[in-house]
Parts: sequence; C-alpha cells; structure tokens
Amino acid sequence: MQKLVRNGVVAAAALAAAVALTACGSGSGKSDDADKGGSTAPSAGASPDAGAGSVALADAEGSWIGVTDGKPVTLTISKGGHAVVVSDAHVCQGTAKEADSLTLDLTCKDGNTDRTSGTVRAADGTKLVVAWDSGRTDTLAKPTGSELPPGLPSIPPLPSLPPQP
Repeated sequence: MQKLVRNGVVAAAALAAAVALTACGSGSGKSDDADKGGSTAPSAGASPDAGAGSVALADAEGSWIGVTDGKPVTLTISKGGHAVVVSDAHVCQGTAKEADSLTLDLTCKDGNTDRTSGTVRAADGTKLVVAWDSGRTDTLAKPTGSELPPGLPSIPPLPSLPPQP
C-alpha cells in the first residue's frame, strides 16, 4: 500500500516538475533563429534518421515529456548543459555535452543505469529523440501551455486516512 502511494506521489511530483520547468525552459527557439543567420527552418536534427552530430545543445534546451513503455519520462536540459531525467521513480542528473554528437552523461542516486548515458538523435523544437546506451529510445515532446501528452497514467485515488483522535 505504501509503495502504491509513494509511486503515485513520485509520478505526480515528476509531472508537476515537468510542467513547472516548462515555464523556465527555453522558448520555441524562434528568437534564436535570427542569431543563427535568420533561417526559420527547423534544425538539421529534425529527422530521427539524421546523424547524431547534427543536434546542437541549443536545439535540445528546455523541458521535454513523453511516455516510454507506458511510463512517463521527463527530461530537462538547461542552457548551461545541466540535464535531469525523471522516469519510473528514478531521478538522474548530469550533463549534456556537445562534441561529435550531443551526449547525455547522467548519474542516478539510486544506482539505476537505464538512462545514464545517451545520445540525442533528433531535436526540432517540438520533438526530441534520445537513444540510451541501455537500448531504450525516448521520443519526447516539448509541452505547450498546460497540455500534457496523451498516455500519461493518472494518479490512483489515495486511500482514506483513519480518523484522528
């Protein structure tokens, strides 16, 4: 019973954090287009088939949410390259680094390794694809306003508490 409540609270906290962080995340990137030469076309990393080296840190900045294997996943990448992923009651943090490709190097406090090392394969301002070394692939979306992606689980009803004396 405690595990059900704890998992519900963790899921709620993860979703609340994702929604709250979207207000702090980078915008749609439209204002950055003028700084990059005025192009309004999506980045070269817009296609999942594009090479991983075509995704820049600026393309992946912000908060991203989605569902992988029926479980909610949130990923936030800051302008400074700090990254946090929350999935399946695991919170992992670390860095996003640009080199030949945009890579994520994270550490989970609980020792989980499902999402500790990955490569951003595509990012176009609305969708982000991360291929993790564990074999998982997350396809995440940038939330718009108060809308969450479909398929997120609802929080189960909490049990009633016994009356207090």
